[in-house]
Amino acid sequence: MFEAFDEGGGPGASHHKVVEQGRREVGSTEGITGRIARSVVAGMAFRDVLKHVHLRENRGDAHAPIDLRRLNERLLCVLIACHQLDTARRRLMGSMNAQQTLKDAAHLLMARVDGGHSRLPEQLKLEAMLADLRRSVEDATEMWARAGRYFTRVTRLLPAQLDANEGGFVPVAPTEVDRLALEAQRVGDAFLQDSEWYSPPVGDRFARARQTYLQAVMDWESAQAGWVSAGRARQQAEIGFRVGPRGVLEFAQAVVSQDWQRGSFLSREAHACMKRHALYAAALQLPAHLGLR
Repeated sequence: MFEAFDEGGGPGASHHKVVEQGRREVGSTEGITGRIARSVVAGMAFRDVLKHVHLRENRGDAHAPIDLRRLNERLLCVLIACHQLDTARRRLMGSMNAQQTLKDAAHLLMARVDGGHSRLPEQLKLEAMLADLRRSVEDATEMWARAGRYFTRVTRLLPAQLDANEGGFVPVAPTEVDRLALEAQRVGDAFLQDSEWYSPPVGDRFARARQTYLQAVMDWESAQAGWVSAGRARQQAEIGFRVGPRGVLEFAQAVVSQDWQRGSFLSREAHACMKRHALYAAALQLPAHLGLR
């Protein structure tokens, strides 16, 4: 889902520290859902889910001819279900963590109001922020439930059986994109007579997939930059909140902003991953790329 840069214009140590901290924070949001998964069954990585579906649907048909288009589309569908569920789960746990952080801040602010160090209007503003976060948690819960139902329908597995995707998004090397373009052209020539299956031609489908993939990479880079910036802003706001009598609202706003940026980053990262998969599927190379052929 992008690289951000420090004030010097190039990748800096502070940037990498914030990115790694952000990834650890996003990963830590597995919380209850992750514990449920480990207590019910052994967790399945995305690749395990793909193998499970692939073997289940091809049981007893080892010698049957392979419909490459159908196989690529089917694997892509499973990957999309995995990414949607993983993203929804992370967003939900992230919003729940942000909500708890604001509740803790509200308790401290209440104590400061009682002690005469803060004003009641600040408490009312913080309560309004908490109400917004509660709605965010409700929305994320519904999103997670929908993603879980879709995942089960596509894979015949329980949502708790899916492990978190720890790999993140890695852009495809330009040389690999060029190779896929040549492969798409080769496959398109081979199936030139099959206009029903390959209309528009594979090469045209790949060109569109490449265009949407490149746009997804740009969106991912932008979202990552926003996520890194929000992490820095929260760190600065937390210092003022912890050491001084003021700054509670500034810290609360930084937490809300970081939660929003986290959601945007996770969505853009998943979207970029899916468009990367779609690039291989458009060239009918997804099974080979995943090691399933």
